[in-house]
Amino acid sequence: MRAALVGVSAAGQSSGSTVAADLKSALRGDWVGVLEYRDYSEPPTSTKRVDLPTWLSVTSDGEGKQTWHYVYDDGPNKTVDEIEAVTFDPAREQYTAVDNGKPAQTFHVAGYSALKGGRGTLTLTGSGTDSGKPAEIREMMTIRRNLLEVLEETRSAGSQDAFAFRHLYRLVRREAPAVTGAK
Repeated sequence: MRAALVGVSAAGQSSGSTVAADLKSALRGDWVGVLEYRDYSEPPTSTKRVDLPTWLSVTSDGEGKQTWHYVYDDGPNKTVDEIEAVTFDPAREQYTAVDNGKPAQTFHVAGYSALKGGRGTLTLTGSGTDSGKPAEIREMMTIRRNLLEVLEETRSAGSQDAFAFRHLYRLVRREAPAVTGAK
């Protein structure tokens, strides 16, 4: 359950404005899928994971911002959502997220220049917390015509250990694409 406002900072209005506009256009729409996450009730070495049915609606407000509204089915009679304000800034190679009133998290982004029509893979790296402890965070956001995946991995701050799975959103467009071509 995540609602997000996606915008572009003023610095992103030069060569980055087309990239940002294409990215927002590629993300806009209704998505459905699964949030898979590491089961934190297990020991840290466990590979047990939990899947939650997930719905996402991405809409624009006319001022260049988007609202992402995630809804999660977290068991019998329990539905959850979350609010997150997000800014993609291709000119600064940044992505900033503010989640439910928490301090902003700013990530360095690699991959803006390789996007084609807003589609491709972005790698976001930054710092934050995982289970209340300082951590390095890496996200891989893959945007395709009908598939959106966001993989988040973490490791202890300052560690040289490999990044460990935290969660994965795997979403497809709610509506199937139009069938084209001869049968």
